[in-house]
Amino acid sequence: MYGCAILSTLGAWVLGLVLDANIGFSPLGFLELRILLPVLAMGLNLLYRINRNR
Repeated sequence: MYGCAILSTLGAWVLGLVLDANIGFSPLGFLELRILLPVLAMGLNLLYRINRNR
């Protein structure tokens, strides 16, 4: 459980970091995908685990 959550969060962070670096947007870093994607990944993982335990 924890391994999947950690790996998906780290993967989402790396993906967000790459996308933030390669998508031109003004002001620089305004999209904040390196923060948004890991939060979404962790939230979806938690919701999946809670729903699976019911």
